[in-house]
Amino acid sequence: MLSIRIDTSPGRSWEWNGVRWHSGSSWIEPYDHPALETWSAHDATRTFLMVRERLPGHNPQSPGPPQQMNGRTYEAAIAEAREWAGAYHLIEIAPAGTSITTGARATAPVYLTVNGTTLHGHWDVARLRPQLPKDELDPIEVARLLALTGHYSTRTAWSRIRLLTERSTADFHDGDLTVRLPQPAQHDQSRELAADAPVIAAYEQLLDAVLADHHYLPDRIAVELSGGMDSSNVALSLEHRHGRGLASGALMQEGEAGRQQKRRRQTLIDYAGFRDTTLLAADYLPMDPQHQPATPLGPHEEIYIAGHSTLLARWKADGILWAATGVGGDEMLSLPPAPSPPLTATDVPPWLTAATVEALGDQEAGVPPAPPISDSTLRAMACGAPMYLRAGIWPLYPLADPVMWRFGQWLPSTWRQNKRLARSRLQRLEFPTEVSHPPLRENFHAVLYEGLSRFAPRALRELLNTGSPLVDGGYVDPDELSKVAYRLERQQLEKRDEMAAHVVRLHNALV
Repeated sequence: MLSIRIDTSPGRSWEWNGVRWHSGSSWIEPYDHPALETWSAHDATRTFLMVRERLPGHNPQSPGPPQQMNGRTYEAAIAEAREWAGAYHLIEIAPAGTSITTGARATAPVYLTVNGTTLHGHWDVARLRPQLPKDELDPIEVARLLALTGHYSTRTAWSRIRLLTERSTADFHDGDLTVRLPQPAQHDQSRELAADAPVIAAYEQLLDAVLADHHYLPDRIAVELSGGMDSSNVALSLEHRHGRGLASGALMQEGEAGRQQKRRRQTLIDYAGFRDTTLLAADYLPMDPQHQPATPLGPHEEIYIAGHSTLLARWKADGILWAATGVGGDEMLSLPPAPSPPLTATDVPPWLTAATVEALGDQEAGVPPAPPISDSTLRAMACGAPMYLRAGIWPLYPLADPVMWRFGQWLPSTWRQNKRLARSRLQRLEFPTEVSHPPLRENFHAVLYEGLSRFAPRALRELLNTGSPLVDGGYVDPDELSKVAYRLERQQLEKRDEMAAHVVRLHNALV
């Protein structure tokens, strides 16, 4: 939601130039979007500057210079700011230093790094690369990215860049950056339900209430309608609130699963009257040089970003400013996970070195205390947000709302297993069985394999021949990667060979 540059001793007087607040060589720039507002104030010695998600029923704050307050009014204002129900970032500049706090609704990330005596921050980690005096990698996070065992963590691929996780505060003083983590969030247990408990109706009412808590314009919002249970339920709740004619879109598959996806989506589109936009995922294969993004990408971003970014660009050209997603639906209805055994060399691709496998043993490094929602949902939001923000679109994650998460925890396992709740709502609306219980799995594996066979061999050989921080740093074994390239050229994939796509993705993000 913001980008920042703060020196060790920023001035007490902050001005607004129409784009950013500035004081001397320090500045703070809010992300410019109608979903957001800014609020700022100062007393005799302190200043706070806030970028936050707008909430319905509240008069939006206009950007401008900080309001002058006395000490008591300032304290009350900053206490009020910390209780904001939407997503926010709050910066306070005081004689003791600068602090940056993130709320519990971590819709957009903020990454931080220190270059010399200056603090830099941005919602896109790739934008901080020029501020690094040297590309020093974090071996634990690099290992997680290569093995696909990522966590929602303060760590990034670079040892000098940190993610400010939800409810955390970063303190910057005399050139040093430290992070204060929050207390663990309280989680609930499943409850017994009365025989006539209106579970589906309660789900619908809660989802409607969560959508009502967000500021958006109905004619400027699109829903990501893959046809899965989560996006379908979000789409139907939006249609229930606003009627027919909302925008929707998706990346489409091919083959029999693609034909099933098309039939299922068309049933939903006919029911709700969506204005639909689709792209063929096969036209935007992973690792295709023709679809490389114009700007560098962070190492955490998805492998299918070329197609998704193109869909967002189409929406933006049609005036879309918000996108509602089904992110968080899997975790909301998931069963409590069993403890995972430690990874061993037999669990990971053979091209990972012994040092990389050893780094995977420290699974708690950088992981904050228990958040209000799941670790994997927060990670998906942090990884996905830069893609939306680069497109000028603000993402909404209604199924990742703590209210929905708590409701899911209350449900007995019989309602969560196999996503019974989400499917049952579609059944109650009398959708065909193919919509609520599709017989074929719909995923992008075929698209990934096509990209691997066509583009990965050359990409792997280039990084092996020209050099890569993954090879130079001892993270991957070049001989084993060369064998993978050989197998891919002959379409003789072995177990876990598809994970080579993530080697290419991470290499491209690091060079």
